[in-house]
Amino acid sequence: MVQEDPPGTEEARLLPEPFWTADKASLQGQRQTLRWYRGQIVMLVVAAVVSTVPGPSHRGDADVTPLFSVAAFLAAGYFWFRLRQSNPQGRWYEARAAAESVKTLAWKYTVRARPFDGPADSAEVERGYLLQVADVLKAFEDPSVVPPGTLPEITPEMRRVRAAGLTERRTLYLRARVEGQRTWYRARADACESQSVSWGLATAALIIVGGAAAVAQAMGALPVHIFGACSAAAASVIAWTQLKQLRPLASAYQLAARELENVGNQLSDLDLKRPDAETHWASLAAEAEDAVSREHTTWRARRAFPR
Repeated sequence: MVQEDPPGTEEARLLPEPFWTADKASLQGQRQTLRWYRGQIVMLVVAAVVSTVPGPSHRGDADVTPLFSVAAFLAAGYFWFRLRQSNPQGRWYEARAAAESVKTLAWKYTVRARPFDGPADSAEVERGYLLQVADVLKAFEDPSVVPPGTLPEITPEMRRVRAAGLTERRTLYLRARVEGQRTWYRARADACESQSVSWGLATAALIIVGGAAAVAQAMGALPVHIFGACSAAAASVIAWTQLKQLRPLASAYQLAARELENVGNQLSDLDLKRPDAETHWASLAAEAEDAVSREHTTWRARRAFPR
């Protein structure tokens, strides 16, 4: 999953502190993961490129070029060690899963979606919400993800919106959650698709250049050995795109956007004057949150948690 954009102003006022704690940990883990992976890949490419530099023209002269390749390999090894030691990738995934789980529960409680439907001031519903959030915090409890002692919370804005009428709750939910999330999914799907095409073209170009260089070298027309460098660069591009999971993410985001659009239309078309409007609303709002949760669950399941 690519980096989540900050919640909009209306949603930001609503979300409880446990979300922000996990969200911050996720963003930090993501930045560290991409930094260390990027450094590792760049250093390996540098080592391959340096190896193409011709040696001294006079036999017997010292050639220090290989030392630069060794230095680049050592730097790549350092980045690999940092990835294995600090495991920012695992922290990124765990914290994002925790943050999105808390966000989903918060919205369900706020708009009275199942299983938190019912009267606005129901002590039983409040207790059920706090217990479910506590279970999430316990499942992800880790000093680097959810620090021990983090407690579930109901913000004043959550209470205010929950106490509001169905018309106000629907308007806010459609604008701040459904439409906001759907727009985000569509934008990220387009971005992932665009990046995937760009990296694919870069890989094809490197393969063509490397192949042409190999032929030229075999014919004696090219004294520089750049085939290895092109191969290393192409492999690095492929590794980077696999890390980013651009194609699968684009497909998942497109599917989630379509599901949210369908549910959003049903929520918009709901007749608020019908006797069972609240019951029907609770079911449809829960379906909307389930659509978001499925995308995050799928995203998390596609990735192993390295240790």
